[in-house]
Amino acid sequence: MWVTSETGRAATAAWIHFPGQVMIFYSWIAMSASDRALLSLSGLPTPGAGDPWLTGLPVAMGITDDRGRAMKAGEETLRSGRAAIVIIEVGRPGMAARTLAPCYIRTGVGWLGRRTPGGDVAWDRFFL
Repeated sequence: MWVTSETGRAATAAWIHFPGQVMIFYSWIAMSASDRALLSLSGLPTPGAGDPWLTGLPVAMGITDDRGRAMKAGEETLRSGRAAIVIIEVGRPGMAARTLAPCYIRTGVGWLGRRTPGGDVAWDRFFL
């Protein structure tokens, strides 16, 4: 169950999964100023010292089934000034081998969002 932003009322989700269909999810994380260790944990290549997309502490995050919603949420966080970058990664549902716990498996595709000097948000697609 979730609350819709338009009405404020609770709604229920019914996941319909067709045989052969792969469910895709978009996880996003907005990060503040500089910390190279966190960037290396994200799986992205560690940038050089002068690179403008050094990252820091997470300030917001989420998971959705719509790339546009993930980008919109990331853009709002970037424009508010709370975050320096937003990383969106594509994942699919999976199961951990030893515990059989549900998890998300990274597909290796993602987007890096940064605020431009003009105040817009630029997205760069990356592949891991």
